[in-house]
Amino acid sequence: MNNNETAPHLIDAATNRESLHNISSTTSAWDEVAAIISGLIGGGRYGLKIRIPHAFVMTFLFGNKLPFRRKLQVIAKLAAEHSINLASFACLYKILLASMKVLSRLIPQNDGSGGGGASVHSGILRRLIKSVVSMVINGPFSSSLKRTINPSVSTPAGIPQHPYHAFLAGAVGGYIVWGRYSSVNYQLILYLASRILVGCIKLAREKGVRPFSWKKLKFANSYPYGAAVIWGTVMMLFEEYPEVLHPSLRRSMDEIYRFASFGYSSSSVSDVLAE
Repeated sequence: MNNNETAPHLIDAATNRESLHNISSTTSAWDEVAAIISGLIGGGRYGLKIRIPHAFVMTFLFGNKLPFRRKLQVIAKLAAEHSINLASFACLYKILLASMKVLSRLIPQNDGSGGGGASVHSGILRRLIKSVVSMVINGPFSSSLKRTINPSVSTPAGIPQHPYHAFLAGAVGGYIVWGRYSSVNYQLILYLASRILVGCIKLAREKGVRPFSWKKLKFANSYPYGAAVIWGTVMMLFEEYPEVLHPSLRRSMDEIYRFASFGYSSSSVSDVLAE
């Protein structure tokens, strides 16, 4: 009898402790602001750190005809563009994550019920809008995911509360910041494309997806074949269709394969065959 009488009190105490823990661990708005500012500063600093040496080497290596002052202007322009874009993207990405985090907590709390004077059509429209917003914020398959969003559980500042949030914030930021074509933006897109391809192959191998999970296709075994295919393809394109290669890559390959050290400039295979 005593155990039965004290059981509700124990449950209430545990519930109170859990609620107090959730309240104390809830990420504050200032933490999110700090994460946004940190992303802004980190993106700008890293852009300068990574672009200035690269722009310096490439400008002085391939910009022989440019005057010294013009070279410095080109270096400053490339470094500023890279830094501003990275800072803008990091800031926008963190803002979108914080916004979706707030919306994902608010959506389950507003059921839309209890409006006695509301019309049937307005209720249906409200539910439709809520469903669309919930699908955008939580993902189209959020109900079938193992990891569901719990409004009472706090997520650290600057961290997506749902994996779908990272994709959506990255896609919006990529369209706004990196969607404008420039040599700097295009170079980063190509860099990320190659890294994403390798990462997806690794992920497929970890998930046991065939044929990537086969032992014969491990990195040590498949790397020589990958190198053979990549180098064979780029050399064929360079000799037959050099216009489809990126100008910087074409200039580098011209430096190696066309302008020889002994004053002999060879012609491409297509030019030789045309004669």
